[in-house]
Amino acid sequence: MSYQNNESYLKYKKLLNNFKIDLQSFINKEFESYSSDYPQNNFELKKIIFLNQTLSNLDNWMKSTIPEKYKEIVIKTIFQKKWSNLIEAFKQDLAFGTSGIRGKLVVSLDENECTNDLKSLYKFGFQSDILRGTNSFNEITVMKNIFGLINYMKKKQFSKIIIGHDSRICSKSFSRLIANMFLKNNFDVVFFQHINSLPELSFAVTHFKADMGIEITASHNDKRYNGYKLITQDGSPPTSTIREEISNEIFYNTSNISYELLSFDYNDKNFNFISNDVFIIDNFSLSNLNDNSNSILIDKYLEQISNLVFNQEVVKKYAPSISIGYSALHGTGFLPVSKLSEKYNIEKIKYIAKMVKPDSFFPLFESKQILDPSDFLTSNVIFDSFIEQYGKIEFEKLDFLCYTDPDADRLGIIINVPKNEQSVYGSWKLLKANDVWALFLWYILENFLNDKKSKFSNHEKLFVVKSFVTSDLLQYISKKYEIECIDGKVGFSDLSTIVRKKWEENKLNIGMFEESCGFGISGNFKNDLTKLHILEKDGILSLSLMIEILCYAKSKNLSLTDLLNKIYFNNEIGYFATHRKELPEHGVFEGVSNELHQEKILKNVENLFSKANEKIKNNEPLLICGIPISKVEKFSTGRYDLKFWKNFPDEGIRFFLNSNTNHITIRSSGTEPKLRIFIQYRITDVKENNVVEKKLSAENFTKKLSDEIEKLIKIN
Repeated sequence: MSYQNNESYLKYKKLLNNFKIDLQSFINKEFESYSSDYPQNNFELKKIIFLNQTLSNLDNWMKSTIPEKYKEIVIKTIFQKKWSNLIEAFKQDLAFGTSGIRGKLVVSLDENECTNDLKSLYKFGFQSDILRGTNSFNEITVMKNIFGLINYMKKKQFSKIIIGHDSRICSKSFSRLIANMFLKNNFDVVFFQHINSLPELSFAVTHFKADMGIEITASHNDKRYNGYKLITQDGSPPTSTIREEISNEIFYNTSNISYELLSFDYNDKNFNFISNDVFIIDNFSLSNLNDNSNSILIDKYLEQISNLVFNQEVVKKYAPSISIGYSALHGTGFLPVSKLSEKYNIEKIKYIAKMVKPDSFFPLFESKQILDPSDFLTSNVIFDSFIEQYGKIEFEKLDFLCYTDPDADRLGIIINVPKNEQSVYGSWKLLKANDVWALFLWYILENFLNDKKSKFSNHEKLFVVKSFVTSDLLQYISKKYEIECIDGKVGFSDLSTIVRKKWEENKLNIGMFEESCGFGISGNFKNDLTKLHILEKDGILSLSLMIEILCYAKSKNLSLTDLLNKIYFNNEIGYFATHRKELPEHGVFEGVSNELHQEKILKNVENLFSKANEKIKNNEPLLICGIPISKVEKFSTGRYDLKFWKNFPDEGIRFFLNSNTNHITIRSSGTEPKLRIFIQYRITDVKENNVVEKKLSAENFTKKLSDEIEKLIKIN
């Protein structure tokens, strides 16, 4: 059903012919700089397809049954001739990704307008008069998605869902709207009244034996974004099969959606649900609106994490003496981290006050800056904020400074650099996740593999999984201790699928690792005795294990750097220098011309792949920094191969440098419009008397490789 005769649509049709010409003209100018990159016929066709897709989405929006006010805002935008805003709002539909959807709340690329629109959303919620569209995260696109999810869950005869939210703009309003949709469809709803982390939601799904969980969050994306993540019954992201089934319900369902629930004021402090049949988690106590129970969820969550402490005695003895700093990044991490530090009796913890309180505007970060713990720009903000509050001397007293991303499923670690290594790294450094994971895996295997009482004594049953861009250092550590290490695609969705398959072989997972600071440890859910934690990444779990390893280091009178060097000194393992380059370094690719530039770079990567492949066949390999490209490989899931053009691999392209352990990988991020270059280079014969020289040489060489590959793919 559509409203093709409503007043707004008729206004729109009258304007269409004239504004279509202006819109075409705007698109022509945006495309102009890239005309030489395409055959003329293809170039003109590309522009036509882009225009038609935008107009098709716009037309469907205007003749749909959504409330009239959303259409009036479109007409206002047309009168204002804000073509960039119109394109950003309607150039595509929000895609259902690996675990949900994510998109911008506001579409303007202008800094001031973007800020004002965010303020309007924060103040007025769904009553705000900002522009929405098919390509933004808004109440209309959310209702379409949740309508499909409800249909999927009904077909599966599911009945219980848990709904949580983070600190982003409108997160609570979206969670209330979604809860009302499920209540209207007679589902049992468990609702987090206050902000919560994604790991807590995952835990709640397993604890309350719910059928599904939804967290309103955009994870580490910049402040303009919001979204939702789905969590399935075992506390994990959806499998590819579940994703496909849900996606089909969202995008191919022809039933009409009722928008009557938008009449509620979801921004109201005194908001009431449409039904009292909702259980509220208030300050992590579970209660019905009419019944105050006393089941403390966060205590059970932290108890599960603390049960994973491998050496309780060393934590009990040394935790009171360690000194750490922490930033919640304006997000959800402060409460669980503060309670964890109390549980472990950590007396010397310094919180960055400016980022303790949740703040939807993330005021210490620029509007287009991602909030990723693995990003060096993020670590700079954390370091500078700590120094401003406490001073350099207090920082030097820390064993480490850490921070979680807004939904607290990832952890970043900053450490002081020993004087003898400051020529390599400077006085402080962001400890790369690759090295943190090496510490985690080494510590577990070195200290507990041979303990007959430990669950980990039978190494034939143990396995770890990692994304393929995570350092092969983990492969070498696993090989030394004779346990299985499996490479997967990027994202915990793929890693958790691998884990489930290994469970069928009665195997026990002791680590899931992502280069982007994601870590989990699940054990095996087939048996309560072997279940360890949720099947999802968890920044609080990462902090717990980091605290334990620090306590262990204290017991041996060593630093974290000393422990890492101990790993590198083993010649069976060696030192793995890794380097990640963000493209662009600041901000993201957005707007028509910048997205074309991103596509141009990827075409150049594709061309380099073809050229290198041909050279290998002719025994005349291309050289990078004097090293031959000996092999090239494409990595693909098949899900997003058409995102840029036919056959470009969504997981990226890898160039091997005369070795399986030395390589360069280039891929497009699946969570924000950025490209990333990953470089890995292994060296051996690292010893105490040459460790600084070896590290300096390897680190400089990876940066040189990065510069060289950028030249080859012609990045401006």
